[in-house]
Amino acid sequence: MKKVLVGIAILVGSFGVNASGLDIALSNETANVSILLNPPYHFSDGGGSELAFGGFVSEQGDRLGHISLMARGYRYSNGTSYSLGTGMKAIAGDIAIPELADAPESEEAVGAVALGFQFGVLLASSQHNPIELALEAYHAPSITSFSDAERYTEFGGRLQIDVIPQARAYVGYRRMRFDTNDYRDVRLDRSVHIGMKLTF
Repeated sequence: MKKVLVGIAILVGSFGVNASGLDIALSNETANVSILLNPPYHFSDGGGSELAFGGFVSEQGDRLGHISLMARGYRYSNGTSYSLGTGMKAIAGDIAIPELADAPESEEAVGAVALGFQFGVLLASSQHNPIELALEAYHAPSITSFSDAERYTEFGGRLQIDVIPQARAYVGYRRMRFDTNDYRDVRLDRSVHIGMKLTF
């Protein structure tokens, strides 16, 4: 664990930070908070690399920390502005196993390093309040999953609008699940959430 923390500290220290941000997403039963370094915010920014670290909690008892590094670029083609991104996400913590007929509720320690892909398209290119549809997906097979985890998948989408240049509001959907050594399809989240993203 100490080696992991040292590695993260070196990564953060070597990352040239031009801006920072905060991303908060809440549903009835889950909360996901991320601190962002170098968030590419506008389609006119030209893209770049974004480092994010934060945590996910749920009412059923899931507690996870995560760190991701994504490279993203923006393009314009045939009158449409869109973005493409790829990178990786490391996630680890404890997940709650729902109570079954033959077993009490329990927890399992999980961890995974997942590859991720992102896609966004600008739906309305208003100068002041542009609207974007963004999709993302992450997958970690057994070879990059550890502790009790066998597989991790995450899929999400959001419809977002710039309220002011430094604040973006969105409504989204996220589906997260782990397969573990003893359980299949342990769902951490499958719900609609609302959120905001602030840049500084």
